[in-house]
Amino acid sequence: MLTTDLDARQLAAVRAIYEDAFPEDLRADFDSLLVDRLVVRVTEAGTPEGLAVLRLLGDTGWVFLRYYAVGVRGGGVGTAMLAELAALLAAEGRSLLVWDVEDPDEPGLGEHAVLEHHRRIAFYERAGGVLLPVRDYAPPHGDDLPDEDEDGHAPCLRLMCLPLGGGDPPPAREVLLAAMTLRYDLAADHPAVLRALATLTP
Repeated sequence: MLTTDLDARQLAAVRAIYEDAFPEDLRADFDSLLVDRLVVRVTEAGTPEGLAVLRLLGDTGWVFLRYYAVGVRGGGVGTAMLAELAALLAAEGRSLLVWDVEDPDEPGLGEHAVLEHHRRIAFYERAGGVLLPVRDYAPPHGDDLPDEDEDGHAPCLRLMCLPLGGGDPPPAREVLLAAMTLRYDLAADHPAVLRALATLTP
């Protein structure tokens, strides 16, 4: 069952899931997540199993998935939660879920990181997610995260989406512009936007 109504005990459990799922350099301050919509899957006993942090993309009818994590891998919790989330958003009249994932083709990644990034993309694809042909996608993270780490390294990302209620995804260009301008608050002519747009085949 999905819920947004959490007591202090449940919120603490959700925070533990979040901090366990994401390394410190990839997570925003937990309290900042509450500015957006926090949706949590709970058991019949009310124990949190997973979380999704959502942000509306303006008036597009699309939703950006900022964070998604489950407390225990295996057992189908992640798959079930994503299906329930998609159904919830579709029932609310939303038409597309958008998110970014780490790029397994990033130069210099270790073997474990490459496998983990591929595994994450495959999970979303099994659930109906579409990996868009957008490359050189490295949006600044504003107040969420530093744009670069202490070694001057900006994360290499890919962009994915899930049409809600079936059908084909919108053109990749439209999804990219919505993510960059409405999620990351960049101008359409920002260098990061133009670099990503240039990777799309006309």
